[in-house]
Amino acid sequence: MKIKYYGVRGTVPTPGQSTIRYGGNTPCVAVWCGEELVILDAGTGLRVLGDELADSCFGNGKGSATLLISHTHWDHIQGFPFFSPGYVQGNVIRIMGAHQINKGLETAMHYQQQYQNFPVLLSQMPSRITFKALEEGVGHRIGEVDIETAEMNHPGGSFAYRVTWKGKSVVYATDTEHYDSVDHKLTPLCKDADILIYDSTYTPEEYPNFKGYGHSTYEEGIKLARAANVKSLHLFHHHPNHTDEMLDAMQKKARADFPQTYVAREGWELEI
Repeated sequence: MKIKYYGVRGTVPTPGQSTIRYGGNTPCVAVWCGEELVILDAGTGLRVLGDELADSCFGNGKGSATLLISHTHWDHIQGFPFFSPGYVQGNVIRIMGAHQINKGLETAMHYQQQYQNFPVLLSQMPSRITFKALEEGVGHRIGEVDIETAEMNHPGGSFAYRVTWKGKSVVYATDTEHYDSVDHKLTPLCKDADILIYDSTYTPEEYPNFKGYGHSTYEEGIKLARAANVKSLHLFHHHPNHTDEMLDAMQKKARADFPQTYVAREGWELEI
């Protein structure tokens, strides 16, 4: 299983001198399970992934990918109109999301590309694009890849995903707000996972001023990682105002408590 980060920033793209090392693109993570490509969210990082895929089977219309959308807030879908494989006839793109927002998911993706917002309608993209509803707690299988889900605590709803292939697992749990205790839904979803990608939008000091916004901290990510016996914790969905230096400091503090903690950065590629 190979993982590569294409967008790690939350809320809004943040290009500039202060975000060069960790990156300013919004959420997008690619997970290759052998030849099967699973994409986690469609933020602006999806454009970069699409450009890289142009040199593969996606460039001649023989590509297939599954796009798992956590929720339809703009920072998680705004890269799709710029996803070049979507403009190549023959490519298959399966877009999946939570059952209760499925109509909202498909509608949001179409509305994003209305002429008021973008010059090409989603229905005009030459690739084959399909939508599928996923229900919480009901597993889904793509080839040899197993997908599990859990609903998280976020305004409007949000899905966490566990992607498992040949005994290796990565959990994608961003845009969630922690409870007073470790999340009873996320703990079993994350059990013994190799990697947990977790929302750390706020520092513990910032969080009290933003209760109810649907985001979390690295401290809560560590609690979850320990409770679920996770091997490695990746901090994700960085706040637009968090500079490279601030993220360096966050990683140092987190590692003092949970050594296998890493701040996710654009372009980071690893295998498990």
